Amino acid sequence: MENQKSFKDHLVNSLLHFLYYFFVYFIFITPFSLWQKATIRLSEQREKGTLNISNLTSLWPFLSFLKTFFLEFLIDGFIFIGYFVGLIFALYTFIETGEFMAFVSVLASTYFSPIGLSLIRDFLQLLILPFRKFLSWATKPAQYMDLKIENK
Repeated sequence: MENQKSFKDHLVNSLLHFLYYFFVYFIFITPFSLWQKATIRLSEQREKGTLNISNLTSLWPFLSFLKTFFLEFLIDGFIFIGYFVGLIFALYTFIETGEFMAFVSVLASTYFSPIGLSLIRDFLQLLILPFRKFLSWATKPAQYMDLKIENK
């Protein structure tokens, strides 16, 4: 029975696991990771030329462009540029008001903004999913069965 962990060991392990993922991972790592993902997606959009309407091959090129522009480019762009604008705004706030807490609150809201914007992006992607499924179904060729019925 020496190989089995005691309840106390499980309790400490669970507490450390919870505290790490709630306080360290969610609060400190997740916002920056979301910002990095938005930065990479923007860079890949530029490399692939997905915002160039002449590169679109769908049946609805303008609607595809609008979807890409609003749901992918614009939200990722706000996530990306938010850190730079937020830092400038925080410095401006500190210079204008002279209050350190105003500076810190602007920095904190800027740092956590990728979480809110990513939630908006994901929910909008979920909302258009039924429409995308319908378009996929509607563009497929008609399915029919060629039945040969013989009476004996």
